[in-house]
Amino acid sequence: MKMKKYVVFVIIALSIGFVSCSDDDEIPNPKLEITSETGEDAVAQLDTLYLSATTDLAKVNGYKWTVDGTEVSKEATYKFTNPKTGTFVIGLSVSGDNGEALTMEKKVEVKSRFSYGAFVLNEGNMGNETGTLTYIDSEGVLIDSVYYRVNGTLLGNVCQDLFIADNKIYIISQNGARNGGEGLLTIARADNLEKEKVYNDASETLSWPTSVAVVGQDIYLRDNKGIYLLNASTETLTYVANSKGAAKARMAVVGNKVFAMNGSNIMVLENGAITGTITAPGKLSGIAKAYDGSLWASCSSPAKILKINITDYSIDAHDISESGLGAGWGVAPAFSATKDVLYFSNAGFNLYRHNFTENKTEFVTKISDHVEDAKMYYNSLGVNPKTGEVIYATLKGYGNDYKINDIAVFDFTKDPTLQHDFKGSNSFPAGVFFTSYF
Repeated sequence: MKMKKYVVFVIIALSIGFVSCSDDDEIPNPKLEITSETGEDAVAQLDTLYLSATTDLAKVNGYKWTVDGTEVSKEATYKFTNPKTGTFVIGLSVSGDNGEALTMEKKVEVKSRFSYGAFVLNEGNMGNETGTLTYIDSEGVLIDSVYYRVNGTLLGNVCQDLFIADNKIYIISQNGARNGGEGLLTIARADNLEKEKVYNDASETLSWPTSVAVVGQDIYLRDNKGIYLLNASTETLTYVANSKGAAKARMAVVGNKVFAMNGSNIMVLENGAITGTITAPGKLSGIAKAYDGSLWASCSSPAKILKINITDYSIDAHDISESGLGAGWGVAPAFSATKDVLYFSNAGFNLYRHNFTENKTEFVTKISDHVEDAKMYYNSLGVNPKTGEVIYATLKGYGNDYKINDIAVFDFTKDPTLQHDFKGSNSFPAGVFFTSYF
């Protein structure tokens, strides 16, 4: 009989022990945290920040994520991305098996993405497209249609040129608001591409504008009749006297002076007027700001590279015999430069460079040897002023062949020289532009 009592006692003790263990599983003050994969609370525009719910609840029945109060997900991990910059409040609510309800918030910053890199501006197919903007960052990551991704609206029809000044980007289109495009001139913040203003020329004064340059509040626009001055504040449009014949080509700004080609002459514009003329020793095929505050220029006939002092307009001219310096029929200059080294291709695929300090020209490479479908040059040569990387955007041809295209990135200090070949990311390029140039 005594043994039976002991057995009953042991069974009761074990039962009490099991009950106690169940009680211990209940956490009196359960915790909830939002953790990111990178450990940071910031992310660049259009990138993804992976956020996870971390809790010591024994079991979670449900998750609810919110951004600025709006529900966005019910998964355990939330992929946060946003095209706009700013600070966003991420909210998280979880419920447990025992009726627990936990909530918390975390602030996440979306940082501007477009301060350092290269833009390829695209005209687009005039018949059924608008212009687009492609971006390649300093890490070699390409994002297409970045303006649309940020703003949800389309640039104008047949984009031609862009300019960056005072953290604003100005994009001019030839035909304005066609095919769903938003307007003639789009102005956005340069570092994040968030739209500020669209100008549509209600007076219909401009005729196929092709080039834009900016000094302060003065926006210079070149069209078929010459050059106009658009005041950014009042939107007043004024014709610049004696500017007829301004070439369908990119203008340049050095200091407070704007330079525009006209045959063998370079017009100098200040405060909405032509204040001087520089006569070149041949037909001009391009101008661009130089790294040291002077002005680069090229002549196609005879082939010359010029370095012009913008104070006294004196010219240091180098003859080029190894290749021509034509720009083709487009609007981009015939050359692109990094420091004292200028690259050019005579609107073709044989790439040359001229070291101005040494007065030496050499063949670099044949672009079509690296890019299989490179059949057409189209406003596409650009050289990063800081890194020396060369970007060459090519097309296979007209018709549907324009959809077969490449943006090739070269570094001629490395082997192999071709660093990236981005396919299907341009549409009739209007030019390659580097943020560091401006």
